[in-house]
Amino acid sequence: MVWRRQQKQMQERRYQVYLCTAGLDMQPERITLLQTLAGMGFFCWGPELRTPQHTAFARRQIDECDYFILLVGGRYGELTPSGVSYMHLEYIYAVTKQKPVLAILHAEPERREAHLREPTDDGRAKLDDFRKRLLQDQILHLTYQDCRDLDTSARLALPRLLEKFPVKGWIRAEQAGHAQPVRSLRQSLQLPAERPMGQPSAQAVSGDHAVAFEYRVHAYQDGNFKELRLSRQLSTFELLEIFAPVFSDPALEDLFARTLHDYLDNTALGQVHQVLPRAHAVARSQVSAQTIQGIRDQLRHNGWIEPLNSPSGRQRALWQLTSMGQNVMAMLRQQQTGSY
Repeated sequence: MVWRRQQKQMQERRYQVYLCTAGLDMQPERITLLQTLAGMGFFCWGPELRTPQHTAFARRQIDECDYFILLVGGRYGELTPSGVSYMHLEYIYAVTKQKPVLAILHAEPERREAHLREPTDDGRAKLDDFRKRLLQDQILHLTYQDCRDLDTSARLALPRLLEKFPVKGWIRAEQAGHAQPVRSLRQSLQLPAERPMGQPSAQAVSGDHAVAFEYRVHAYQDGNFKELRLSRQLSTFELLEIFAPVFSDPALEDLFARTLHDYLDNTALGQVHQVLPRAHAVARSQVSAQTIQGIRDQLRHNGWIEPLNSPSGRQRALWQLTSMGQNVMAMLRQQQTGSY
């Protein structure tokens, strides 16, 4: 009965996960785990490549996540200026924020292929010390041998993670029978009723208004890739949740496209499987510039985001979340918490 309740809970609820890896050496495992997590109701964030400029963004994502999952192979990862890897630093930050952690460690990192191992004695020593710390810390951890073993082990460990560290997560209002809070939120924001699909949005629309668009993506199957044209539908609330972490501080206009492309790269595999059931990865999601502009303008018409300057010469446009956008995000989080 307990197992059945957990299964029902995982089907109804959604959880946000920060997936932390050393870098591109973990790409096969990362793809496998992303696919497993998506099928179990988890939405993942987390970069494969890091720079000092990504640190603040990564911390915001960790702040927002329900769970922190650490995937460690044979590398300690790229080092920060302090000599600690970005992976290690993100783990420390997650622990200080008291985020529930699941550490997934390769059982025999020294047996991985040479290009997947630390090339220096110093790097190997740091990795060894980091692994020892993870095994000593009061967190859940498991080991794996290969991608198939990783998928099996993760499917067994995730229910344990939810049981040991229960969090509220979020649930769609219609699933929980809470459609009224969405309507109340629309009324409190004084937004008009939804428009028919496809009608141009020249003014503010409701938060659960559906925005449909097409995009292209490269899908990889059996050693080959195929470019697919897919369609996606997101509510304006969902769009706000995608862009709000990026534009909570002033950010370049270019990040609208990059953020949406990254989101699609991380979430498109389920759609791709409807066309290519054996596809194991997706990349190079591409949305038209017109679509990006339309989404940006819609968020602006709703009063949730605004430009901070008028670009001229070498100056590039900066955009930021408005105080209203921040309030809507806070109300959405309250609703998600109140769904229980």
